[in-house]
Amino acid sequence: MADLLEALYEKYEVLSAAKDKIDQHSKEYEDCIEGTKGDAKEKKLAAQIICKFFKNFPSLQDQALNAILDLCEDSDSDIRICAMKTLPLLCKSNKEFVSNIGSILSQLLQLEDQDYTTACNSLIQVFKEDQVNATKGILSNILSPADETIREKCISFLYTKLAKLQVKLGTELEDLLIEEGKKILQDSTSNEFLIVMPFLMDSKLIKTTAGQQEMVDLVAERVELSETFDPLEEGSNNTDRLIMCVDCILSVFNANVNSTKFVVYYCDQVLPRWDTIGTLENGETLQLRLLRQLAELSAHCGDLESTSVQVGHIFEKIKDYMPLPPENVDMSEVPNLDFSSVECLLYAFHKLARKCPEFLTADPQLLKDFRQRLQYFSRGVQGCKRGLENTLANKKDGLSREEQAKLKVAPIVLNNINSLIKDLFYQPPLYKCNVQLSFKKEDKKIKVSETHISPSGGKRHVPITFDSSNGSTAKQNRSNRSGEDRKLYTPPSGKFSNNFARSSSRGGRGRGGPVPRGRGSRTWRN
Repeated sequence: MADLLEALYEKYEVLSAAKDKIDQHSKEYEDCIEGTKGDAKEKKLAAQIICKFFKNFPSLQDQALNAILDLCEDSDSDIRICAMKTLPLLCKSNKEFVSNIGSILSQLLQLEDQDYTTACNSLIQVFKEDQVNATKGILSNILSPADETIREKCISFLYTKLAKLQVKLGTELEDLLIEEGKKILQDSTSNEFLIVMPFLMDSKLIKTTAGQQEMVDLVAERVELSETFDPLEEGSNNTDRLIMCVDCILSVFNANVNSTKFVVYYCDQVLPRWDTIGTLENGETLQLRLLRQLAELSAHCGDLESTSVQVGHIFEKIKDYMPLPPENVDMSEVPNLDFSSVECLLYAFHKLARKCPEFLTADPQLLKDFRQRLQYFSRGVQGCKRGLENTLANKKDGLSREEQAKLKVAPIVLNNINSLIKDLFYQPPLYKCNVQLSFKKEDKKIKVSETHISPSGGKRHVPITFDSSNGSTAKQNRSNRSGEDRKLYTPPSGKFSNNFARSSSRGGRGRGGPVPRGRGSRTWRN
């Protein structure tokens, strides 16, 4: 083997000295290609020679490239790394290979440790040579993957790493990423959805009304708004899926892009299954997230075909959270009330009931019942305000950061509820006040109010409640709605609806990666 290594060095000297007559030495170059079948040192040297003189022998380029690809599949990591480093150099004067080499390197992203790092760095170099064709090469392993692991690795690389490079994306490339991103979302896992959506939501697509509507329609299809909502569907996590998907597009709704079909879905499908959602793991936290989304959605709801039906569903839920006063009212006692949820419900009701004011006025008994609930809840608001004032007066310096955050947002919640109650308490009810949801102000400022930090670093939103001094409650089945009982809400980690999945794995294998491991049909998984 020492003779082969020496022979390779000699052939390298011949090729280097040939200069303008190098095309007369194709035999020497072909011998160097054969050198990739030697031992480790010879393989590495042969790869470097192939790379250096690749552009000089067009008729041997396919043969040379295949030899490099064989080295990319070598059992020795050092040899694989050496081969991967040469691939970007082959593109320097041969742009027609960019797409193919981009595809090859993107398949190698399934490797680990230093191999993965080398594949990433080499792929970035190829991308800088020709953004569009390199991207097309990567996309070939997304739209027709040989292996599911490769697909997700390519999506992550393309829509996070490459999209965030300090390189200006050309118009053609951005258009390509947008169009292919939309295709990916139509047949994606949860991880893929969370990778692609931020890119699309930050792209030029979202700057037009048509693009905003397109994103809303796409998410509506993924959420399956036309299907019956079943929080207990076997093998699914429909509630988490709904929350995650709607969160992605809440910022899109406006005067020109309405949220009507989502409001209808929440009112007609989600609220009637409220108790079932509460039985899920972290059920109460999920319920609060859904109410917050409903409140935000209601702000941009258009005309409803059956407004009284949707308003009726919200009204029934308001009655659960806003109890009637007990027969013997002790003015010194304040019930345990979930102010965070009531703020959301009253806000949504206030926004939608103005579209059918007869809902309250047509039935005097219903209006009387509602006014009693409003009046009784208003006492709870006043009691909570007094409690906050006492807390601030007596413990201002001894409060934890978490308690300070909660106390900072609490007055906003209470003032919002108070304003809504005043409007609705009129005869007939008014729909004039315009409040800003407390959690929207929270997000706009520092995004820490009303939150606990979990051990994993995530935030959980805590509802604002007020307990009476003697622990009495107006409604026992809501007595566990204190912030201390809330659990962390995080993006889902299990699979979602069986219908929310990629239909099947795609066959075929591109050149340049280890033999893929088949995984069969794909489901919506993290």
